[in-house]
Amino acid sequence: MNDLFNQLSFESGESFSVLNYCINIILCSALLFILSLIFVKYGRSLSNRNQLSKVLIVVGVTTFIIISIVKSSLALSLGLVGALSIIRFRTAIKEPEELGYFFIAISIGLGFGANQLLPTVIGALVLFVIIYLSSFKKTKNTTSQNLLINLKNADMSSRVEIQSKITDIITNNSSRTELIRLNIDTHSLDFNFLVVLKNYEYVNTITNDLTRLDENMSITFIDSQNMTI
Repeated sequence: MNDLFNQLSFESGESFSVLNYCINIILCSALLFILSLIFVKYGRSLSNRNQLSKVLIVVGVTTFIIISIVKSSLALSLGLVGALSIIRFRTAIKEPEELGYFFIAISIGLGFGANQLLPTVIGALVLFVIIYLSSFKKTKNTTSQNLLINLKNADMSSRVEIQSKITDIITNNSSRTELIRLNIDTHSLDFNFLVVLKNYEYVNTITNDLTRLDENMSITFIDSQNMTI
């Protein structure tokens, strides 16, 4: 019975070392920072990778803190499970790649929080090498762009046809396409696409094809990595 009470005690069974804690959190933050840089440079997500990379660091360090607190207490662990069971995430992760990076960040936080320095460092470095080797050739010749299209004084009777032609031009000349926003009013059409292009030559191709539809069409390309969405 005494053993059972000891297991349920909130007191830690091991001495807390401030030096060890500081070393772990510094190393954890360093690896997470490297992960964020890798995600920005080699990730293929259409979303704003600069913004999401900051979240990776926060998630990893938060995981480290939580595991450092609950790792030596069964009662705290059970309390954490109960607290997490009532959390509902309303924002969906659009791409599997983003989910994968979040799992890497959580794994780094878990490893350092559990004081498993060597396995965590080795595992993280292996993952970094794998990401580099698998992504370098595919991403070095691609560019992610935010494409804004405005068509004023559009003929609303042929609106569906114009939308279809614009979408076909964008899709046929890009590796990946995502429609972010479509605004329609009485006299104009506004499109906002996120596109991945193999190279900058496709910018000219898209521009020429779109202007053939309407010479007065406004077309703007913005580097999606420098734009906050």
